[in-house]
Parts: sequence; C-alpha cells; structure tokens
Amino acid sequence: MKIRVKAMLAGTAILAAAGVTSAVAQTDLTAYHYVYYADAAKTEYLGEISDRGCGRSGSYSYVLRANVPSPYYDATPIYVCGGNGPTLPENW
Repeated sequence: MKIRVKAMLAGTAILAAAGVTSAVAQTDLTAYHYVYYADAAKTEYLGEISDRGCGRSGSYSYVLRANVPSPYYDATPIYVCGGNGPTLPENW
C-alpha cells in the first residue's frame, strides 16, 4: 500500500514538472467548467474557463485542470475522466 501511494505521488510530481497544472491522479476525475468572479459575493463577473481534458500515465487517469484566475468561482461538472477517455456518468 505504501508503495502504491508513493508511486501515485511521484506520478503527480512528474506531471507537475511536465507543466500539467494541478493534475490530480486517481482522486477527483471530474472535469469542471468554472465561472469566476472578482469578489466573494460573486457580483462582479470576470469570465469563464473549463478544464482542458483527460490524460493517462500508465494505468492512472487524470484531469488537466484549468488555471482559474480568481479564488471566487462556481464549478459545474462537465464530464469524468476514466480509462476510456471523457464520459458522462449515467446519473447526470
């Protein structure tokens, strides 16, 4: 078990070094569309951005996360990354 966790962390570090922004291996495979704002009350709209797709490293899938330029945003799930690429879950 320890080896698997170390391997997953090493894979995440490699992805980060390769320029993949905030790639999370096997933890949250949901991709999102973000609407971001200038203020915490979410009254001043700034723009929109979406996660950039799915990736694979060996048997691990991950989401290529967008760099949301504000800490104030709403996130809407758009798809899930898995072994066969992006898919929509049956319950959506």
